[in-house]
Amino acid sequence: MCITTEDGEIKFNGNVQRKAASLAKIPILFEAFRQIERNIFHANQTVPVEDHMMVGGSGIISNLTGVNSFTNFNLLELMIIVSDNTAANIVLDAVGIESVNDLSETLNCGSTILRRSFMDTQAQLQGKENCTSAADMMTFLKIIGEDNTLVTDETRAKIFEILSKQQFRDKLAFYLPEDSEVRIFHKSGELAGTEHEAAIFKFRDKQLYAVVMSEEWENNGDGKRIIAELGKLLITYIQSN
Repeated sequence: MCITTEDGEIKFNGNVQRKAASLAKIPILFEAFRQIERNIFHANQTVPVEDHMMVGGSGIISNLTGVNSFTNFNLLELMIIVSDNTAANIVLDAVGIESVNDLSETLNCGSTILRRSFMDTQAQLQGKENCTSAADMMTFLKIIGEDNTLVTDETRAKIFEILSKQQFRDKLAFYLPEDSEVRIFHKSGELAGTEHEAAIFKFRDKQLYAVVMSEEWENNGDGKRIIAELGKLLITYIQSN
């Protein structure tokens, strides 16, 4: 866990490398936007989605009827907002897994390594896992949340907008009312026994970052509940004086 506020930081096992689950989609999102800026990955290009490209797990593309193409920007939105695995794989193929790993290396995020596509059970059986750490995810959140030379402020605003539309709100955002002045920009991830979330909270002129990565839950519902309680504390904290 890593939490960064104006008052200081809390770190607990922040550098422990863990299975990334869908938190791996944050580095993919960031690299895709870097390539959009360099005119390598084209946001408005329409991509046909054929049956062999579809995978299960989270998302909606594989369940839609009569819809067989999306723009790259749509795929980025779906990859984050509903954690669509088909969208993520198409984007990852387009931007290149090595490019994402090179970005992580550039940022000194040594625990963040992508080794396979999403829902690639064959690769999983061979021990190939996508990995990251809470500290690495904190690095990615900060380059999204603060001025930097990697991407423009306009790009960061677009990333914020996508993260703000996250539909999975059963962890850090669970206790956040829809009409709250506190805003949360976040991405979660989960596997059997694993519950993660990375988030930026904003309230007026305040901003805080939180990354929770947890494993070995006998029941994932327990993990969601504990992370939700942490989120409740963070919501209270950011609104305090």
